Formats: sequence, structure tokens, C-alpha cells
Amino acid sequence: MDNKNTIIIAEKKHQELLKRTIIRLFLTYLAPFILLTIYFHIQSGKLLKESRQTHLKSIAEQQANTLDLFLRERVVNLSNLIDNPKLEVPPSPDIMREYLNDLMRNSNAFVDIGFFDPSGVQVGYAGPFPSLERRDYSSETWYVNLHKNPDNFIITDIYLGFRKQPHFTIGVSRIIEGQYVVLRATLDPKKIYEYITSREGTSEVSTSIVNKEGYYQVVTQHVGTLLEESSIIPPSIPRLGVEQVKINQTQYEYGYSWLRMADWALIIQWADSERSGLFAGTDLTFTLVSFGIMLVILLIIISRAKQMVHMKEESIQTKSQLEHAARLASVGELAAGVAHEINNPLAVISEASGLMKDMMDPRFGMEITNDELREHLDEIHDAVFRCRDITRKLLGFVRQTDIILSHHDVHKLINDVLDGFLTRQLASSNIEIIRNFETDLPQIVTDTLQLEQVFLNITNNGIDAIGDKSGKITVTTTRDDNNVYIAISDTGKGMSRENINKIFDPFFTTKEVGKGTGLGLSVSYGIIKSLGGEILVDSKLKKGSTFTIVLPIK
Repeated sequence: MDNKNTIIIAEKKHQELLKRTIIRLFLTYLAPFILLTIYFHIQSGKLLKESRQTHLKSIAEQQANTLDLFLRERVVNLSNLIDNPKLEVPPSPDIMREYLNDLMRNSNAFVDIGFFDPSGVQVGYAGPFPSLERRDYSSETWYVNLHKNPDNFIITDIYLGFRKQPHFTIGVSRIIEGQYVVLRATLDPKKIYEYITSREGTSEVSTSIVNKEGYYQVVTQHVGTLLEESSIIPPSIPRLGVEQVKINQTQYEYGYSWLRMADWALIIQWADSERSGLFAGTDLTFTLVSFGIMLVILLIIISRAKQMVHMKEESIQTKSQLEHAARLASVGELAAGVAHEINNPLAVISEASGLMKDMMDPRFGMEITNDELREHLDEIHDAVFRCRDITRKLLGFVRQTDIILSHHDVHKLINDVLDGFLTRQLASSNIEIIRNFETDLPQIVTDTLQLEQVFLNITNNGIDAIGDKSGKITVTTTRDDNNVYIAISDTGKGMSRENINKIFDPFFTTKEVGKGTGLGLSVSYGIIKSLGGEILVDSKLKKGSTFTIVLPIK
């Protein structure tokens, strides 16, 4: 069960490390790319919108100019006829038919033609509605407006008129032989629409024309019907532009241009197949390429994260092995003292058991009471438990275990090292231990065995630096708002500046061959770093060294 729990815990640690690594790599590499992609997507969207609007405005202006030119040509067609010196007043039916044929050769949009005398009666007519001849138009709106127009021509809105069919009228007026006369022609709005939509580049848009009141003059069937009120009424100023309108909760964009020949506004909307815009394909390509790059980066991040986790776990395992090796090396240095510590209780056991054996020998004639026997048994019992404590502490220090973080009293950990592992070594030397402990030092979150190993390594180095001569090792604890400071000072031989820069390198040592592995300080440095702290060193040759351990309170 313990092995199974160990495997489960190891797997959880692996997954957690993998997740953190992926998140870190994601924030380092993919997140900036995503932000840049979003930024460029927004910028390209703005440029795309501006390009679409410019293109929409350009089509509207181009088609409006085309229609203006078309209408101007039709006005010129009529003006040429009425200005013909051979024009009879009133013209004969044959002349009217000839005039209509001339007009229809210029444009198939012409439907019929009529000539009006000064009283407003259509005295000449050619076209499919002969009943219109002799009709009085003097009170018709277009006729009245033409009479008032100083330009001598008029282009009307679409209307039904006497024929009850949608059409619009172009009329020109002249004074001929002192009489006010009018020549007018009607045009088919459908032919106008066909003419506009036959131009190059119009397949991507829908075109409609409205008058200033917002009624359709020219329109395709899927947009609306003639003389129906439009949902879109462009502003009169500016005369050319791009606007947006919301219809049935849907936002539509349109371009418009007001004509110069008539009070009409030509409106351009993207056709359904092009609603996403002229350059939507480019935007889609950009999105797909960006998504593909992000997917590739994500796969690389996952692969790289697995490699980094594997390397990290190998590094942790190697570090643990180094720490264990350093711990074993420390135990080797403590072996003599530990052996002596165990010999003392063993001698007590041997002495007490020998005395009990003699007291029980009949040859000596000694009488032994239960109290005396119990007293010696208690001595043996105490000695056994003393041996057990020494071996348990030694085994606990040597055993390779996982890091266990909890709150600990730094002073207790220091005393356990000084009074437990180093008691014999310090007692047999001329080294004095001085404890300068701050009274209100808070507990810190740390790992017992790892921190004890650091204290033991640094103190052992101080003992070796002092050597056979007398000296002092001073352990000082202080604190500030954020950290606890443990300074271990010795009065040994000190180190040169060159050696100070190397002391934390693995396998570097200034001790004689066979008296040090060079792992102690390197492992200690790694332990303190992993606990969120640091080790500071101050040393002077022939005066001693001070190692200051800085550990965070929180």
C-alpha cells in the first residue's frame, strides 16, 4: 500500500510540474504571439473595414457618375431633336415616329415621345400608348415644374401617370416661333437598372436608387419594389459617403452618392455572397495561418515541457543523491564521535549486567533485593534507550526521504545539531560554542533534515578551519520583517577571495585529500535556494569566516 501511495504521489508531482511548465512556456512564448495576433487581427480588421468602405464609396461614385452621364446624354438626345431647325410645330406623326426611332437607337430605355403645345396638350405622340395623344398635361406636376425651371429641362421621379405604369420623364422646353413648346420622353426604370448593373464590377454589390423622400426609383426585386419606401435614406450632406443602418436588429453598411442630374441617391450594398466584404478571403487566410502557427507552437510547448520536466526530475534526483552523499560524508566524519557516544551506554550496560551476575553468584554469598535489582535494570534500560536515540537520530539523518515542509523553531534545530551530532567532536576539541539567539525569533516553514544538514555542514567546515588550535564558533540569530538570519562564524584560517568565489562549486574543497568531498557547501547552497533563501559569505585570511543563512519567514 505504501509503494502504491508513493507511486500516486510521484505521479501527482509529475503532473503538477508538467502543468506549471506548460503554463510558464505558454505565457513566455504563445501568449505574446496570441496578443500580437489579436492586435494585428484588430488592425487588419480596421484596414479591411476602411478598404471595404473606400471600395463601396468608389463603386457608388462610379455608378452615380455613369448614371449622371446617361441622363445627361438622354437630355442632349431630346435637346438635339427640339433644336432641329426642320422641326415642324406641331410635328407630324411620321416625324414623331422618326424621332422615337432615333431615341431608341441611342438607348433602349426610351419608351415613347410626346410634343406639347403652349396650352400643355400633347399634340404629337409616338409610342405604345396612343390614347395619350391630345391629353392635357398642363396641370401635371412635372409640366408645371419644367415651366418654372430656368435650365429648360426636367428629370422626374418615378410615377404612374395616365398609363398607370412606373416610368419617369425627361422633358425639355423651348420658345419656337414665339410659342412655348415642350418635347418629352419617358424611360423604363428596368432598362435603367439593367444599364447600371451591366457595368464592370457591379456583380459584388446590389444597387438601388431612391429619391429625396426615400422611395425607390430603381431597385432589384430581392431588395424592394418600385415606389416602395426604402429602409435606407442617405443623408443629404455629404453627397458621397458610407453609412451604417440597423434594420431588424441587423447592422447593414452601404455606400451612397447623390446624383447631379436628378434629386436621386444611388445606394450600394454588398450582395449576399459578399456580405463579409470584398477582402474577406484575405482575413480568413490570416486567421487560418495564425491558428496553424499557434497550434504548432502549442505542440512544441507541450513537447518541450515534457523534456524540461524529465530534465528537472533528473536534476532533482541528482540533487537528492548529492545531498544524500554529502549526508553520508558528514556521518563518516561523525563516526568516531557517534561510536564513542554509543560506547558509553554500552559500558554502563556491561557494568550493570556484570554486577547483577556477581550478586546472583552463590559463591559470593551476596543477598540481592528486588529494589537493588530494579535499580540496575533501570540503568540498563536507560542505557539501551540512549543507544536507541543515538542510532535513530543517525539513521534519520542518513535516510533519503522526501522534503516535508512544516513550521519549525530554528533554535531547536541548531541545538539538535550542536548538542546531538557534534557533542563528542566539540567536547574533545578546544572550540567554544557561543549562542547569540534572538528571543522572539518566529518559527519558519522548512524541512528539518535539510536545514539540519546545512547547519551541520557549515559548522563542520568551521571546526575543520579552526583545526587543533583553540577557537570559537558563534551562532547568531536575528530577524527583520521578512527574513530570519542565522550567522555561523568561526575563528579559523579564513579564505582568499579567489576561493570564496568557488566554495559553492561541487567537489571544490581546500581540505587535504581524504578529509573532504567538496559537496557540503554546494549541497547546502542548493538546499537553501530550494527553501527560498540564500547564503552570504564573508571571510578574511587568518581571521575566520562567517556564513549567513537568510530564510524567509513566510
